[in-house]
Order: sequence, then C-alpha cells, then structure tokens
Amino acid sequence: MSTSIKVSIVFPCYNEAGRLPRTLERYLAHFPRDPEAVEAVVVDDGSTDATFALAQAAAAGDQRVRVVRTEPNHGKGFAVRTGMLAAGGERIVFTDADGSYDPEQADRVLAALGSAPVAIGARGLAPGTTPLLRRLASPVFNRAMRIALGLPYRDTQCGLKGFRRAAALEVFGRARLDGFAFDAEALLLASRLGFEVVEVPVEATDSDGSKVRLAADAARMLADVWRVRRAAARGAYDEARVRDLAG
Repeated sequence: MSTSIKVSIVFPCYNEAGRLPRTLERYLAHFPRDPEAVEAVVVDDGSTDATFALAQAAAAGDQRVRVVRTEPNHGKGFAVRTGMLAAGGERIVFTDADGSYDPEQADRVLAALGSAPVAIGARGLAPGTTPLLRRLASPVFNRAMRIALGLPYRDTQCGLKGFRRAAALEVFGRARLDGFAFDAEALLLASRLGFEVVEVPVEATDSDGSKVRLAADAARMLADVWRVRRAAARGAYDEARVRDLAG
C-alpha cells in the first residue's frame, strides 16, 4: 500500500460503544486535521453493540477516520494485527479504545519512533497513578514473559505500542496469536527480526467498564505464552511466514 500518511492510530474495538466516541473525539481534536498527516483506524472485531455504527458515523464526519469490520469476534490480538496491517502511516501506534492512554501519551511513543523502529509504553516509569488491576496484573505477566520468552522489557502488556511501517509489516505479517498475549509474541518477533525496541514512560488512567478479568485472562495469557515458547523452540519463528500455532 503506497501512501503519504505520516501517522496512523489503530483502535482495536469489541463492544466499545460507550467509550470509543469519547476516545476518538480526544484523539481527533489533538492531531492535525489534514488526512495526509494522520488517520485513525478503528477495527471493530465483531461487536454486538453499536460500536460499528458509531465508528461509521465518525468516519462519515471526518476524513481521518477509517473503519475496518471483522466478523465474528476473534480477540484483541487479531484486531490489532488487522489494524496494523491495514494502516497506511509511516509511523503506526495502537492504543486502547477505552481511552486509558490519552493523546499526549501516544505523542511520547510516536516521538520515540524517531530513534528506534519499535517503541513501547512502560507504565510505572512515569509519575502518576496506574489503575489497580493493571498494577496487580503487570508484574505477574511480565515475569512470565521474562522467564518463558526471555523478554527483558519492564512492561510487555502496555496497551500503547508503536512501530515504524517496515517493522509493523514484518512483525504483524508473521504474528498469529489472537488473544491477549499477542504483545509478547510481537516483541519476540521484533527481537528475532533484529529491530531495536525502546521503552517509553507512559501513564495509564482508569476507565469505567474495564474488561480485565484477572484470573481468567491471566490463565489464557500464560497458555498462549507457552504456545509461543513451543513455536519458537521448534523454529517456527525462523521461517519467512510463521505457521499457525494451533498445533
């Protein structure tokens, strides 16, 4: 896809009718109005509420908004992957549709892409308050990533990450996980492909209606991490096109 778009912001969504409009409003107000300067890519991953209709309405009123619809619901990893591969920007960031990360936090990650091909948010490095559930979950998940996959990052699960276009295509063109552990898979791929990854201090804010279910999500994530470990051990990630991890 040939494009002159400078920045793409990807919003993976599942049943976010109550929060997406406000998040989009804040981001669109913050960034330039030129559609060649920025685009917002909303990926509606099989929502059963009014998310798709609201995203379409936003796109009808603003040329910077583009909507991608996938059915049925696959998972956040699938939605992020779809959006990252569909985005046209030279710098591409994905962030949560619930508004946990404000546009100023995205600015920090985008700025860091000037010095590295991959920039990831790291909570707890910046002043401010991180939501309780995130504070409880992050150390557990990150320790699992360090042990199972050898990832050295302080915060693998932060919902704000950025990639230069070439890195995004390489990483997400190979990624396969549809669930919440997709972040770890993407970072493992970035490492194996030789892309430098920098951590950027960011601050997350609490949002109503959190979908985090600590025990269930942690169990599923750790199972996915084990699948990634097994795939890496058998050399699947060394191939030009990664095999499906179901086996």
